[in-house]
Amino acid sequence: MKFPALLLAFFLVCSLGIAGYIHSRRKQETQLSKQASFQDIKFRVTRDVLGEYQDQLTQSNTLLKKTKTEVDTLTKDLSVDKTFVEKKKSDVDTCKGDKKRLTDEIAAAESEKKHIQSEFVKEKSHWATEVESLQKQLEQLSTLCKYIDKTSEEGKKLCNITKEPEAKPKESQAEKPKAEELNAEQPKPEEPKAEQPKADVQ
Repeated sequence: MKFPALLLAFFLVCSLGIAGYIHSRRKQETQLSKQASFQDIKFRVTRDVLGEYQDQLTQSNTLLKKTKTEVDTLTKDLSVDKTFVEKKKSDVDTCKGDKKRLTDEIAAAESEKKHIQSEFVKEKSHWATEVESLQKQLEQLSTLCKYIDKTSEEGKKLCNITKEPEAKPKESQAEKPKAEELNAEQPKPEEPKAEQPKADVQ
């Protein structure tokens, strides 16, 4: 009686142990299944995120290349603009130098003009005085020629007589003063010649 009871108890314990083992294995399998499912979801999410990062990286690389190309273009344009600005700056400096030179030349020309005008006024005043003096001398000479013997060489030179007056045989004594007056007035046409240098100087 004891052997069958022990055998039955043994089978019962073994059954309970197997049932417990199976239950623990199922529980562990359930946990592993949940973990596998979680890891699968996590992997999918990570893969999606990684794909988005990859797309963003591709877009960033494309944008970087485009930006680099634009930077190179802007660098070239900046170099050209810098050269242009330096050239314009040089032109401005040249223009300033030319302006200063022209200003100095204009100032010198104005000073020279004032000097020339001053000299002209002095010369004009001098020649006006000379002409006035010559006119007075000519008037005095014309008055003096009325009383000078015009037949002598000194009288001819003094009164500027180039030809001797033709003597008329039957000329009366009353007509002689008239001839002398004509001879005395003869140097007057030479008066413009005395003034002619004045006109040339002015």
